[in-house]
Amino acid sequence: MTLEFAPLHRKELRQAAELAARAFSDYEYFTTWFPDPKECAKVEMAIIWHAYKTNFSRVHQLSAKLDGKIVATAELNDPDFKEPSVLSYILHGWLNVYKAADKKRIDDWIAMDAAAGEPCHDYQKTGPGIWYLSSLSVDPCMQGKGLGTKFLDYLEDYVRERGGKQIVFYTNSQKNLNFYLHRGYELFDERVFEYHDCKMGSWSLKKVL
Repeated sequence: MTLEFAPLHRKELRQAAELAARAFSDYEYFTTWFPDPKECAKVEMAIIWHAYKTNFSRVHQLSAKLDGKIVATAELNDPDFKEPSVLSYILHGWLNVYKAADKKRIDDWIAMDAAAGEPCHDYQKTGPGIWYLSSLSVDPCMQGKGLGTKFLDYLEDYVRERGGKQIVFYTNSQKNLNFYLHRGYELFDERVFEYHDCKMGSWSLKKVL
């Protein structure tokens, strides 16, 4: 079996979005706001797909392929990344996200997402060469086999080769937190979000490369 790492092609974007949606199927980041599994699956795919389309030309979208099949995907934002305008999101079909669930819960989720990412974006302003890892998804059928570690090594090398000095990101999963702490990442912010009597942790991490 051949494992390859490379930038994602636009024609592969839908496949990558479907993989990410599968990987997020039981992730508190979505399930806290959308507890019904069927509705959650619709919301996950809608948000990920339209965000991928909107950001594709602005970010570094990377993939891991096993015998030619995408088994992991990641999105890196370099220090020059600029958030797309509201119009850009609309032109890429973002309003279709509101067909997946009621508007208030989606807006509540968007507000949480912005607040959860705030410590990382603030940290990026503290110095040059700080990259933001927007997402890293491993196909559920490949989890627990060492792929995540190999892919993370590739992402770190990718950033180094482009002059990056640090990587910063956040996670809402205790399991993921432990994974990154064991790979040299340092926790620098911790907070809790509450929604309808449910609580979700949010941990921001960084690593000097």
